[in-house]
Amino acid sequence: MGIGAIEFATATQTLAGLRRGEFSSVELVRAYLDRISAHPWVNAIVTLDADRALAEARRADETRRAGGPASPLHGLPITVKHDQKVRGLPSTYGSESLRDYVPEDDSEAVTRLRGAGAIVLGRSNLPEFASDGQAYNALHGTTRNPWNRERTSGGSSGGSAAAVAAGMTALDLGSDMGGSIRIPAAWCGVHGLKPTWGVVPTRGAVPHPDDPEGADLTVPDVAVCGPLARGADDLDLALTVLTTPGDERGGLRPYLPRAPFTTHRELRVLAWFDDPATGVDPATLKVLHAACRSLEADGARVTHGVRPPGSLDQLEELFEILFMADVGGGVGEAGFGELSRGMRQLRTESAMAELHYRALGLTHREWLSLHRQRLILVQRWQELFDQYDVVVTPTVMTTALPHDHSEPVWSRRFELNGERHPWRPALTRWCGAVGVLGLPAVSTPVGLDRNGLPVGMQVVAARYRDRSAIAAARLISESVGGFTKPPLCGTTGVTARRDARPAEEGV
Repeated sequence: MGIGAIEFATATQTLAGLRRGEFSSVELVRAYLDRISAHPWVNAIVTLDADRALAEARRADETRRAGGPASPLHGLPITVKHDQKVRGLPSTYGSESLRDYVPEDDSEAVTRLRGAGAIVLGRSNLPEFASDGQAYNALHGTTRNPWNRERTSGGSSGGSAAAVAAGMTALDLGSDMGGSIRIPAAWCGVHGLKPTWGVVPTRGAVPHPDDPEGADLTVPDVAVCGPLARGADDLDLALTVLTTPGDERGGLRPYLPRAPFTTHRELRVLAWFDDPATGVDPATLKVLHAACRSLEADGARVTHGVRPPGSLDQLEELFEILFMADVGGGVGEAGFGELSRGMRQLRTESAMAELHYRALGLTHREWLSLHRQRLILVQRWQELFDQYDVVVTPTVMTTALPHDHSEPVWSRRFELNGERHPWRPALTRWCGAVGVLGLPAVSTPVGLDRNGLPVGMQVVAARYRDRSAIAAARLISESVGGFTKPPLCGTTGVTARRDARPAEEGV
């Protein structure tokens, strides 16, 4: 298998090619660098570490040739979203205020990926402070969707999803609260995992300009970090690495059991595609229903017409107030004042804006009451998962929207089905509903809509049943085809011989 073919292979397939000696890690790093250079319009990887990546790739190749021990991700180039600390590289959070912030150490998640042999090639783009549904900022510019350059790749892990879709990296580490991994994954046609809350360490995410080092001190409510990749098996591999303590500091390793099913005939699915609280683009629904029919044709049991515990309205309200209570404390003193003023201005526009404004002044007693409501719903969902292995929903109500930087996300609107909808909370509705419960969820590609844009299906499992969500995504991919290469992103034509010599130094 030549490098030209491997650019769009899964990380698992790429690692197998490295083990077989079909190409070297140096050649692989160069292939990804060539792709990034060949498609600058995507603007997904906005900070490169080419020299260090090549040096680490050479060492990985030397270790492999010498017969040394190979770790799970040995010699695999990856990228990391700009909201994680990466030692020696700018960690900007997409903000001018952090332009010169270069941490001396890695986040815990990056430490674990490096410890497993991964090579950090560069940093992927995001909106400033990960606070928008589009990956754009004054510092790094705009990331474009590899399927249509006039469309956004989503946010906040928009650079992550675009880089994976465009064949610029084997794997990316993103982050998610209200869909920041899952929505970009859906809009770019890749897989993205939001793990069970708390199983992947978030220590080392850059919090805000007031105190970049304070990231080590808190674990934000709802927030997680997780992988984006071209295959479901890649998510499983990355999850194992990310949940395994990797150095002398130790730590707990969560028990994440195998899926209780391996075939379509064993899979029990509840399809939740409609709710009075929201509409879904008919073109998106058409693709989702077609995917369910394919699952049923392959033997899966798919149930329609049963709604999970808690209305979408209730889940959305719970998410929005707990989400805003968290992010309101993470924007710094100056940012809090600005956010508070903005919420006051929007209070007359919607009940949701009123809810956000209330969240900024939430007392601890009020938070505990809301948390109790959440735990009751978690228990009721757990009972649901005694009957179904997974619940599938739309990841997002429509496919990728055109770029729109005209207004802040809280004021922005988009047209769908003849109506104007707010970007927030309309686009995060399905993701936030399960995210606030801490449930694991995978967005998996299930086809294209009438405009040729990817549609994502959200696959939700019980807490700590992350591998069930991944295994179901794998079976769905088998039924509908999984990842498809965007037509705008052809291969660079780089090839590698099986007997190629070790690559020369330099880019």
